Amino acid sequence: MDNAEEYAASPIHWHTGGLGHGTGLALERSTNQVSGTPAAALIDIQSLRSLLDGLTRLTGIPTALLDLEGNILQAAGWQKACTGFHRAVPSSCANCTESDLFLARHLRKGEFVDYKCKNGLWDVVTPVFAGQAHLGNLYCGQFFYDDDKVDDAFFTAQAHHHGYDPKAYLAAIHAMPRFSREQVRLAMGLIVNLASYLSHLSLTNLQLQESRAQMETLLNTLPDPVWMKDLAGRFLTCNQAMARMMGAPIAELIGKTDHDFMPPDLADFFHQKDREAFAAGTSRTNEEWLPHAESGATILLETIKTPVSDLNGKPIGVLGIGRNMTERKRVEDELQLMSRVFSNSGEAIFITDADNRILAVNREFTRLTGYSQAEAMGESPDMLSAGNTPPEVYRKMWATLAAADAWQGELWYRRKSGEIYPKRLSISVVRDGDGRITNYIGAFEDITDRKAAEDKIRYLAHHDTLTGLPNRFSLYERIEQSMAFTRRLGESLAVMLIDLDRFKAINDTLGHNVGDQLLIQVAQRLERTVRGSDIVARLGGDEFVVVLTGVDDADARVKVAEVAAKIVRQVAMPYDIAGQELHSSPSIGICFYPQDASATDELIKNADIAMYHAKAMGRSNYQFYTEPMRAQVSQRVSAEQELEQALESGQFLLHYQPQVEPGSGRVVGVEALVRWQHPTRGLVPPLDFIELAEETRLIIPLGQWVLYEACRQLKAWHEAGLDQLHMSVNLSPYQFQDENLPERVRQVLASTGLPPARLHLEITESMAMKNPEATVRMMQTLNEIGVKLALDDFGTGYSSLAYLKLFPIHILKIDRSFVKDIETDENDAAICEMTMLLVHKLGLQAVAEGVETQAQLDFLRRIGCQWIQGYLFSKPLPTPQAWEFLSTFRLAPH
Repeated sequence: MDNAEEYAASPIHWHTGGLGHGTGLALERSTNQVSGTPAAALIDIQSLRSLLDGLTRLTGIPTALLDLEGNILQAAGWQKACTGFHRAVPSSCANCTESDLFLARHLRKGEFVDYKCKNGLWDVVTPVFAGQAHLGNLYCGQFFYDDDKVDDAFFTAQAHHHGYDPKAYLAAIHAMPRFSREQVRLAMGLIVNLASYLSHLSLTNLQLQESRAQMETLLNTLPDPVWMKDLAGRFLTCNQAMARMMGAPIAELIGKTDHDFMPPDLADFFHQKDREAFAAGTSRTNEEWLPHAESGATILLETIKTPVSDLNGKPIGVLGIGRNMTERKRVEDELQLMSRVFSNSGEAIFITDADNRILAVNREFTRLTGYSQAEAMGESPDMLSAGNTPPEVYRKMWATLAAADAWQGELWYRRKSGEIYPKRLSISVVRDGDGRITNYIGAFEDITDRKAAEDKIRYLAHHDTLTGLPNRFSLYERIEQSMAFTRRLGESLAVMLIDLDRFKAINDTLGHNVGDQLLIQVAQRLERTVRGSDIVARLGGDEFVVVLTGVDDADARVKVAEVAAKIVRQVAMPYDIAGQELHSSPSIGICFYPQDASATDELIKNADIAMYHAKAMGRSNYQFYTEPMRAQVSQRVSAEQELEQALESGQFLLHYQPQVEPGSGRVVGVEALVRWQHPTRGLVPPLDFIELAEETRLIIPLGQWVLYEACRQLKAWHEAGLDQLHMSVNLSPYQFQDENLPERVRQVLASTGLPPARLHLEITESMAMKNPEATVRMMQTLNEIGVKLALDDFGTGYSSLAYLKLFPIHILKIDRSFVKDIETDENDAAICEMTMLLVHKLGLQAVAEGVETQAQLDFLRRIGCQWIQGYLFSKPLPTPQAWEFLSTFRLAPH
């Protein structure tokens, strides 16, 4: 709608005569356009009342404003005939309304018409417009002209028709005012101008309402909150977005403050920002975190707060416009994060356009390639190629990118310095909304170290880490390859399985580091002994395998025997390790392909059988596999299983051999000797199973059982009255080398309650001299427990007297080999005499073993031997017989 024109008085035109149905202007004109907005919405009705009251007082003519529905919006000066009769009764009121609505329907601005209504009184009407739309009507009436004659009969009939009191009605009619036509014309001049003013005002108000409605629609369409507050912070208006954010309808927000909807600290903060905008006198932009009532989320609101002034420039409020920046903030944070990731990534990254021209690179790219961003910009990544990647790799790369939008692989690159290096490259394709390629993103890393690590892992997977020789896995692969080659040439190959003799003793005694050095030197000697085409591998532990390839069947055994003998000589030579000269020798088992076996596992197994046969033959030799060996090995395996079963089922028992003090004639102690009560073979002596127990390391649990059982039995004899007896227990080399031995001894003594001094632990002279320093340390630890230590088989192990002085021992046992011939061999007698002299000088005790004759006893008595042990007194006895012997035996005085 056009803006309202500046108001001016309209020319007045008075239509006289009736405007009845079918007459006058009703035939000449169409009816006015009806306003869609009611008059009450555009005209300040309360203000109009005083105006109409004043006009009525001025002119004396009653006035009224009616809408197009006939509703009286405002009235002044109405007479009793109207208020008490015509408008009070529905039937006569209908006459008024029909006349009122019809008569002004054809009038234009500035026109008015007088007419007699159906109730017989004069009315004058002029229309009120809002633009071209008919809004309502202003009336003057009802009245009589001064030349009218009252028709009492008509009005009496009206009274009867409508049910009035005729007398009262006629009185009211005769009281109606009378005016001249000039008075009416003058009064209507004012009324018409009032109607014109109201039309102008209504149009202005209508335009304002429409503008406001458009503005509200516009504001409510905005997704961002908009509001206006007064100086006290009260909301004057806002849009729907603001209402949703605050969690209340617009109507409830108006007149309220932030304190009605927000926590106090947040409301204070908002109010402070409002005051800052007032103080600045210009727009202020802020970022404010606040809860969104509708979504329940906390959002970041960017606000622009602008002070609003009245026409005089005086601040009256603040206009606020907000925008939810939460998503943008998140995107900005993500972009900053991605930027930092891009810049600080441990991988080199480059971005190209759709034509593969570099647009950006990160710091790691520059570090790896040597090219700065300025140098790389606009170049193709091909500048990094080392030139040795096959073209087919690149063709497959581009085909994969076109099909899958991603590719990964390994390429060779060249740095700016010219250095070539391997890289792991990942490329991703970036497309726009239409699917067109816009960028390629490449990320790569230098995999030189990884390649080296992979090569090392690959090497370690196929080689022994200690010796560098091929391991079992690689050995089997190489044997398979050699077998295939041998089949084609019609030749043979020989598999040698080499086991180091006594390696476990060296490893356990001198330590794993020494053992490892020995294995390394053995590997080196083996490699030097055979041809480069032969295979040398470490099977594990102290076992090696040598595979001789290209063996001619004609003299295979002779040639292989020569190589095996050479290996025995080379491996058996002394080793200088950590300043010590060590000795070891190989036991070698030899098996031929295809004569002895046709599969790798079978070849190794048969060579292993032959190797065990070589050990059984005295070690430090080689043996060729034969079929009967399998039965022998089977017997050995069966024996090992029986030995394990014997330990589990308690088939071992102890016999005890007395030790007699010749001076007093009494038994002072016993030596515990283990026996195997086999379920089918009967009582098995230790010579038949101790060596096997040591080789299988079953000697450790067996020795622990012997120690416990001997201590338990001695404690029982003590409690039965023989409390002066001691118990001698032999230790195997494996027990003595066990670092847990002292703790095991403590546990046995604690559990049995045996006094430590009554336990004598025997170790052989040869065992003590294998590693004298370690022997001294172990003896000192055992000595601290309180047990006594005996050096067994003295004189057979080439003892150093210097070490003998250092050993914290208490007892020397003279070996039976010196005792048996002391009656006839002067040397044995001299050795025994010198031994006893040494015992006396060192303050030790001596035990002579193997005493079987009275002459031997007499000689030993004469040289001062303290304790005697042998068949002269008793063989080793089971527990019941030993108890009887210990309870009754007394040696006759000499």
